[in-house]
Amino acid sequence: MKAKVSAIFGLGLICFGCGGNVPAPSPAKAQTAPKQEAKAPRVDFTREEITATVEAGLGHFLQHVEVEPSLQGGRFVGFRIVGLSPPEFWDGVDLMPGDIVTRVNGRSIERDTDAFAAFESLRNAPELRVTFMRGGEERELVYKIVGAPAPQKTTDAG
Repeated sequence: MKAKVSAIFGLGLICFGCGGNVPAPSPAKAQTAPKQEAKAPRVDFTREEITATVEAGLGHFLQHVEVEPSLQGGRFVGFRIVGLSPPEFWDGVDLMPGDIVTRVNGRSIERDTDAFAAFESLRNAPELRVTFMRGGEERELVYKIVGAPAPQKTTDAG
């Protein structure tokens, strides 16, 4: 369970503002609607999208991604994407089942604490960088985060 939670934190980082909660089309509409082309790859996220997603927490992502640990020679490599749903939520994000996510913003997502740190670091990060393996080849998604981070609240230690 801990492995799945860590993976969700890491994978959740990649889907900020990727369409949000898009309801599934009704069967009637699905049969009559013309086939749409996939959206162009996403290149940025707004600071507001990032902040809202971090504040929403992990639960939102549990609905959109299924992963499992990926091991090679008994050693943890990353988290293999088993399923992404609904497909509309992932429009513009170049990830698919079979990809193995290895790092987020240069941070390992192997342990819960690593994943949580990567997730929280996005509050002030200038970009979102997801490193993954596809077909044995390392790839990277990079999204610019547009907008200044919110000022951090200070506490009076007086």
